Amino acid sequence: MVSDPSSGKFPSMKSSCRPLNPGAILQVTLVWAARFLLLPFFIWACILHARPAHAQPRPKDDFAAWRADFAREAANEGIPDSVIRIVTPYLAFDPRVVALDQKQPEKTLAYADYLNQNITPERIQKARKEFSDNQELLNEIEDRYKVPGEVIVALWAMESDFGDHQGDFNTITSLATLAYDGRRRDLFTAELIDALRLIYGYGIQPAAMTGSWAGAMGQCQFMPSSLIRYGVDADGDGKIDIWHSLPDTFASIANYLNQNGWDYEPGIAQPVTLPDDFDPANIDQKIEHPISEWRLVGLKRPSGADLYLSGAVTSVIQPDGPKTQAYLAYGNYHVLMKWNHSSYFALAVAALANKINPQFKAPRS
Repeated sequence: MVSDPSSGKFPSMKSSCRPLNPGAILQVTLVWAARFLLLPFFIWACILHARPAHAQPRPKDDFAAWRADFAREAANEGIPDSVIRIVTPYLAFDPRVVALDQKQPEKTLAYADYLNQNITPERIQKARKEFSDNQELLNEIEDRYKVPGEVIVALWAMESDFGDHQGDFNTITSLATLAYDGRRRDLFTAELIDALRLIYGYGIQPAAMTGSWAGAMGQCQFMPSSLIRYGVDADGDGKIDIWHSLPDTFASIANYLNQNGWDYEPGIAQPVTLPDDFDPANIDQKIEHPISEWRLVGLKRPSGADLYLSGAVTSVIQPDGPKTQAYLAYGNYHVLMKWNHSSYFALAVAALANKINPQFKAPRS
């Protein structure tokens, strides 16, 4: 009610209120009932369409504020101001990186199709030539790290097509974009700080740090953290150069595998046939048994011959699902899964290494 300032009195309650007719009462009741009935559906729709806070894309206009926050975080991590000033022009937003990050393809190929696309006759021929041309270097690295040269060349081929396709994105810019507006901001922020450590600790210039849109660099496609942990100056020139130096690239690949548990004796994986009564619950890379035990339950080579006996502990995997080709995966398969968490990738490396040298799986002593 509104007071009447001229009289100094309030209007009479009796004169200002009129009773509602029954029709109006029914109309109001129906409106409020509908609101209460629809409210839960409205709330549920909001929940379904809401994105997690960490996944919300940020406006590009906020990038300058993010960059200032990151500079403070980098300083707290021990990055000198001089390095932060040097990289500031590279701490830029690249919309191409966001577009590529949002268009990650889902698995649609069968392993056979993936193999045909990646292990072509041309790649096999070039891999054999590179293996032969670099035999002396590969032998030296194999002696030191106990990783077969065939595997080193196969990884080199798969990652950068023998160094021909390293990527032309600036690593600092890519990582800054993903740290600002990516799906895994904490991961890429940590990688960006490691990239800055490479600048002041390893003398790598920001303009020279190029690679894929996701921050993987050089001929072996190392993330900054991997380069810090596993990079090797094999040519002795005082710097680690995985962009131009084959000795550094090969030794860094071998050091990564060695440090992650590569076993010099067995190979990576071998195809097997499963008996009809094989328990599918045992098709799990976390279930490991000696080859002798798998042989006892009826696993055989595709030719029908018995498995070669060894003391190696293996697991049964079936990358394309039930009723498809199965493999016995050695510990080295799991090492390659740390490199790239893809069973197709690990098996393709094994296949290419076999094409380079069919005997590479044999015990090497």
